Amino acid sequence: MMTMEQNIDLKNLDKANWKSFRFDKIAKKISETVKPDETEVDVYVGLEHIDPEDIHIRRKGVPSDVKGGKLRCYPGDVIFGKRRAYQRKAAIVDFEGICSAHAFVFRANPKIIDPKLFPFFLHSNQFMHRMVDISVGGLSPTINWGDMKAQEFLLPPKDQQAKLAELLWAMDEVVERENEVLEKLEVFRKIKINNFFNQRESFQGYKKLGDVCNIERGGSPRPIDDYITDEDNGINWIKIGDVELESKYVTTTKQKIKPSGLNKTRRVYRGDLILSNSMSFGRPYILKIDGCIHDGWLVIHDENNIFDKEYLYYYLNSDKIFNQFKKFAAGGVVNNLNKEIVKKLKVYTPPINNQIKMRKELSFLDERNKLVKSKIQSSQALQKSLINQVF
Repeated sequence: MMTMEQNIDLKNLDKANWKSFRFDKIAKKISETVKPDETEVDVYVGLEHIDPEDIHIRRKGVPSDVKGGKLRCYPGDVIFGKRRAYQRKAAIVDFEGICSAHAFVFRANPKIIDPKLFPFFLHSNQFMHRMVDISVGGLSPTINWGDMKAQEFLLPPKDQQAKLAELLWAMDEVVERENEVLEKLEVFRKIKINNFFNQRESFQGYKKLGDVCNIERGGSPRPIDDYITDEDNGINWIKIGDVELESKYVTTTKQKIKPSGLNKTRRVYRGDLILSNSMSFGRPYILKIDGCIHDGWLVIHDENNIFDKEYLYYYLNSDKIFNQFKKFAAGGVVNNLNKEIVKKLKVYTPPINNQIKMRKELSFLDERNKLVKSKIQSSQALQKSLINQVF
């Protein structure tokens, strides 16, 4: 790949012989509309199925999911989100199906642009920034075809396009292989967790969490603004919104509580395990700092050291437990846990040495997972850089 990049010399592309084309000359807008209940195809793609800055469609629905007129699409077409263009959604179709009417369906004009290069062109900063600029509307800005078709873009000669497309697809193949590795790792991790935690609940190794740990809910001083401080002698104020969803630990906070507000909240300490009882409910975290928590958290004090902390984290973070929480959570629009539900939770409690062995295996897999994700992010950044060097 690098040899090809050097041969093309992206950093010094000579654009003297490039030509400018209106967008309606670069691609044709496909406007074939169908009703979901009358179509013979079995695939539907909405904008929710397309990931930002990804040329591949990784999720699909079915026509029975939706109502109203939709757009027909065919293999080789590109679905482009015309609503909220800043989300940068444009993905290649590799099936016969229908898609959201909040999208355009484009088909590259092979006389002007190589169809293999076209999807990458749509993801270039030059193109996406222009689409944001011409979008109209407030909460949900949308692109009008009348404005879009008249936009002009500089394109390389056809004899260069195939080589550029080959380079960008080679980089895409690297990203896809890394995604495959990540997917296999995650499947293997789930298998491990199931093997570790899906023991029969009649097995004597189970204990009710409330029988061996003290579980308490946090509290929020009211009005909270009276107790927030930037002073050094404040106590770390741990809020759900400040914690990274996929993190295992809480290491920092953005705000602090005045000492005068501590009798209205709940103190927690390094090594405690906290559990969100609203919003991303059921998510556990291990504290690496002392602090206090609001009423959106439960804290689990393992005063008798029954559990290895990371073992308990993995157990509570498993699909098995999440599904139990989801089933028993109280509330209406927003699911909520209460401490009585958590107290009754049965936790598989093998000897501490076995717990440590299990969590070491899961920690190792998590580190591998993190490493692969980092490689994917680096590869995607390089791919994006190459696209923008071309266009």
